[in-house]
Amino acid sequence: MFHRYDYEAEFYPDLSRLPLDLRRKLDVTGVKLGLKDWLALSFEERSVLCHLPCDNAEECQVFANYLDFLSHKYRNEPISRIAPSDPALWSELSVPHAVRERSDAVTVDRWRGWPSHDRYALYKTATSKSQPDAFELVLKQLSGN
Repeated sequence: MFHRYDYEAEFYPDLSRLPLDLRRKLDVTGVKLGLKDWLALSFEERSVLCHLPCDNAEECQVFANYLDFLSHKYRNEPISRIAPSDPALWSELSVPHAVRERSDAVTVDRWRGWPSHDRYALYKTATSKSQPDAFELVLKQLSGN
């Protein structure tokens, strides 16, 4: 499933940037993929990666295996691995400190009502140094405003 966020809409037609939902998949699988390597892939390959599910161990393994195949195809080397992000950072149990710091509007009840990919989006944008406005845009979208 490919979860889209409005603030990235201009990049979706040609997938010229790594979408936030794809970054979630990379984070949970522990795969490092730079923009240069992303753009080396065909549009169809980028689209497949965006649409591949990555919500359980088997799906994450398929996702990582496909990226490894593509890395061998384009770079003649295996994918670059990093430590996977801990999904507990955006779990439904409690609102992360970074999110609470950015907005009082994110209550525990609201947080728990959002699916994991949306909680990730809020968490990731709350901690982002490169896109400081993205948090408010994602929160606005999730709040239906």
